[in-house]
Amino acid sequence: MDIELKETKVKNKIYIFILILLTLPSCESLNPFEEAGDYIEKRIDLVGVSSIENNNTFKITLVEDDDEFLLLKGGENIISKVSTIINENKLSLDHSHKNKITNLDLIEAEIHLKEFTLITAYAPAYFNSKGTLSGNRLDIDITSESELVEMKLDLNYVFLDFHSFGSAAGGYEFSGICETSNYVLNGVININASEMLSQKVVVAQNGIGEAHVWAEKELNVTIYSSGDMYYKGYPEIIIKRIQVNNQSPTAEVFPE
Repeated sequence: MDIELKETKVKNKIYIFILILLTLPSCESLNPFEEAGDYIEKRIDLVGVSSIENNNTFKITLVEDDDEFLLLKGGENIISKVSTIINENKLSLDHSHKNKITNLDLIEAEIHLKEFTLITAYAPAYFNSKGTLSGNRLDIDITSESELVEMKLDLNYVFLDFHSFGSAAGGYEFSGICETSNYVLNGVININASEMLSQKVVVAQNGIGEAHVWAEKELNVTIYSSGDMYYKGYPEIIIKRIQVNNQSPTAEVFPE
């Protein structure tokens, strides 16, 4: 009787395991059998777009180009889940892939535009530029919903405005030339802009990450928290310390 009971228990466990495996494919977020599919590239033509909004996990490459289009790269099964919305001058990127078991490669989105004026991140992503991006003004907004964003851009703008919100986190590397650079830093944001020449740099440091900048004429820093700052160049330096709530404005400003 004991042997039969053990055999029955083993069979029951096997049946339960098979049942779980059979039901998993119907659950999109827990699908161990999903495959990315064959590699494809899907082109979507764009007209008059200058603003990018990211709403899901992507690897995004920005290209300044007179020929304006979006090129999606990846497995055909995953590319089919990408959604794009174009509203006036804004391109919004999203996808419905939510598999928590199978670790598939990031969807690549290569965006070709005549000029980039605004980049907004609402989700984790990696941004990089192919060549130099140029124009009059570039705004970069990193929301707290984005969680973690990595960015590496080569820029040639008159004015750069970078603003991170709430508990945003990530590393941001900028090179090139921006006559005036303005940073509002909240969360755990690490800025490496020591290879981007600016005549004037303004920093509001309300986070705990480090900021490295290159300022030739003026460096204006307002300190609310503990994230230290490092600078290149020989600027006139203005430092203000402001205490907000229970934060201690203890950050320091050092030459590199």
